[in-house]
Amino acid sequence: MCAKRRRVSLQCIQNAQEYKDTRCTLDILPPEILGIILKMLSLHDVACTIRLVSRHWYDIAATVLNSEFLVAGIKLEVAMKRTKDLVNNVKTDIEMLNYSKTFNALELIRSQYRMLKAVTWRYTHPRSHSSPVSCFYGGRVLDNLNYLLQTVLDPCQGFSIVFCTDLQIFARSCENFMDHFEKVTERRVNRSALISGCKIIDVLDCLGEGRQLLSFRTSSRTGTHVVSMQLRYVLKRTWFTCLQVPNANNEHCWRDKQRYMYLRLRRLVSSFNKQLFYKLHYERKLDLRVMLPSVPSRKLLPACIYSGYGEYGGRFFYYGTMSKYAYEYKFKHVRLNNVENIGSELEQETNRPPQFDLVITIELRCSSELAPLAARAHLKCDDLENYNTNSSQELYLKLNMKCATSKANRLPGVFVWEVCDPRRIRSQYS
Repeated sequence: MCAKRRRVSLQCIQNAQEYKDTRCTLDILPPEILGIILKMLSLHDVACTIRLVSRHWYDIAATVLNSEFLVAGIKLEVAMKRTKDLVNNVKTDIEMLNYSKTFNALELIRSQYRMLKAVTWRYTHPRSHSSPVSCFYGGRVLDNLNYLLQTVLDPCQGFSIVFCTDLQIFARSCENFMDHFEKVTERRVNRSALISGCKIIDVLDCLGEGRQLLSFRTSSRTGTHVVSMQLRYVLKRTWFTCLQVPNANNEHCWRDKQRYMYLRLRRLVSSFNKQLFYKLHYERKLDLRVMLPSVPSRKLLPACIYSGYGEYGGRFFYYGTMSKYAYEYKFKHVRLNNVENIGSELEQETNRPPQFDLVITIELRCSSELAPLAARAHLKCDDLENYNTNSSQELYLKLNMKCATSKANRLPGVFVWEVCDPRRIRSQYS
């Protein structure tokens, strides 16, 4: 009996050792299966915990996060189309009011999404294999976005209204993520303009109104496809001023000059869009009140003014925008004591409000793989994929700003930002 027990015991130990050597772990699963598992978790946990485990898990988490960002954009367009159809086929006044509120909220969400894509797409979804590949690690942003879209699209919940608090949380998370992405991730890899490309145009293309494409042309030279564009942007009631100041000794970093320029334009465009959509939604509410007397009256929108400033590289920048109501309150009051004893024509000229519009014109010539996001819809796949190296890439971008507000206040009214070569940005002010 003892010998038999020893044989059974040795067999059990051997089996346990074989099982220990062949035990299953998550690492042996295919990446596709692991990706499906990760999509069941909070994307914030995927970005902040699982992504940091190892290089293997980073690659899987990055694939999940980048794909979820693109899927969220498709869901957003579906939600807007569905809501617009519901607005056109309402049956009751309450439905009309609820659908209109949700459509307005989705417009604000889409504005934030477009800005997120303009900031990150060159690093998270590059066409060129030589470009630095990063990850859309804004897991909390994606969680908030998916929650808002699920609130609209979930058929089990009927049709729900997107609340203002949820929109504010989403907008704040987007701003925090973009600030961190530009300050940390982009600054680390953006060594030349051949990496960041035409990001300035991508940011300006997020404007809700005022964009005009003056010309667009493609050509091929020595095997390189070249895109030539001229664009014009008009931002009403907006200003952008640059002044020469003493330069600090340590403020000569090209990456920081680029980053601060992106930051100024991004905040200016975001504030302009915010005031534009608030005005548009307010006017829609007034139209609804005419059709639906039961809709409660709304107070006038407050007079909102946004302004920002910053100093770097021997230049002080001051920029901002004001709402329509702030503009009217400041400039459209007639001062009778200043128009006594003058003719009607002179009186009309005296009381005419000033035109405080910021006009931005851009001249661009670049290789197809560096083209802005909006231009890629007009390019063929071969133009984007067939490229050589950075030595054959080309980029020339000239941004010209004309600010009527600065000129009216006896400040320099023209600012020029010019990218002349891959490793040098020359800013000329006149």
